[in-house]
Amino acid sequence: MSKQVSTTALVTPDTTVDADTGPPDGGSRAWLVVLGGFFTYFVTFGLLNSFGTFQVYYGQKLMPHEDESAISWIGSIQLFLLYAGGLAFGPIFDTKGSKVLFIPGTILFALSLMLTSLCDKFYQFILAQSLLFGISDSMLFYPTISAIPHWFSSQRGLAMGTVLAGSSLGGIAWPLIIKRLLDEVGFPWTLRIAGFVSLILLAPATALVVPRLPPRKKSEKSNGLPKADLIAGLKDLRYWLTVAGMLFVIWGMFIPFGYIPLLAIERGVDSTFAVSLVSILNAGSFVGRIATGAMADKLGKFNMAVGCALISTTLLLSLHAINTKSTITAFTFLYGLTSGGLMTLQSACVAQITRNMQTIGFMIGVMMAVCSIGALTGTPISGRLNEMPLSGTAPAWVDFASAMMFAGTVFLAAARISVDSRLYRAV
Repeated sequence: MSKQVSTTALVTPDTTVDADTGPPDGGSRAWLVVLGGFFTYFVTFGLLNSFGTFQVYYGQKLMPHEDESAISWIGSIQLFLLYAGGLAFGPIFDTKGSKVLFIPGTILFALSLMLTSLCDKFYQFILAQSLLFGISDSMLFYPTISAIPHWFSSQRGLAMGTVLAGSSLGGIAWPLIIKRLLDEVGFPWTLRIAGFVSLILLAPATALVVPRLPPRKKSEKSNGLPKADLIAGLKDLRYWLTVAGMLFVIWGMFIPFGYIPLLAIERGVDSTFAVSLVSILNAGSFVGRIATGAMADKLGKFNMAVGCALISTTLLLSLHAINTKSTITAFTFLYGLTSGGLMTLQSACVAQITRNMQTIGFMIGVMMAVCSIGALTGTPISGRLNEMPLSGTAPAWVDFASAMMFAGTVFLAAARISVDSRLYRAV
């Protein structure tokens, strides 16, 4: 009971960080933050993870004159802005809280879907579905991912995994919903219905996702942030090895989300089932994000990150040997399982080596901004590679994605060793 009282006291404006006894690691208010984050990621990341469905539809119906690489820029710019927005929105969360981002972000997100419903030219999709969607998605992403470490410590992996599982569940549901709606009501009303559903789910999340610690006043710290802790964090070799690892992971990880349906069609799978592979991938990701988060709390977050990256690399290389509908389906589910775990562990690893949670938004934001390079270029590069004549047993994008994932594995292993060189430890 005394711990709960001290935790409640932390949310008063005049309380200093010195009174902080640490995250409550549970309780109804903490799990309500997780619930709000689950709703948020179901909508935002769920729709972003469903871009493979849009890519197939755009290429076949709306923009058949555009090549795959050009269409893939729509999804890549979404990802780039999601990650790059961390430079602005992470520090805003640290200094201003969540609502200043969540309320306008919710409005702009729904508006982006409504405006996309009116698009019929490539540049219009770039403006509405890439730029506006990506910026608003980022405004909702950073308050959510930064609030969880405020409320959880020993159960941080489970909490983060549960939140991110919302994006996987959204990635399962949205492709199926969108495919059905496209057939029943057409493209414009499909996007409008998605916009209305987004508003319904994001509205309660606005009230649920809040930081535990109050923002610092500018008079207390430089720009509202503890400057000494920021400098120490940015000088930490462990942090930059983690950032480099996640950059290469992101560079390769999202490529199959856009190109597995196309690869399946090329290998004789009917297009209807090929599109549903996006949902199967996200089903694996749903399981992986929760299970990996829970296991990471016991076995170590860095240990699990290295393991997930290595297995994901191996699975990508297996695309050289699989050609049947059943083996492609098995790959898709298993890849979702391991890559989903990486998304859970990305911010959890940074939180583990961040000494002051009042800088967590900034530290995660910088990492995500660096990762935006991979998010922006990975899929378009693969689009160009996919247009090359087949010279081996798999499209060239498979080798590119595998190489990036393996490089990420190496850097994450180096980060893990720099945190604790004793390999038997749960790190």
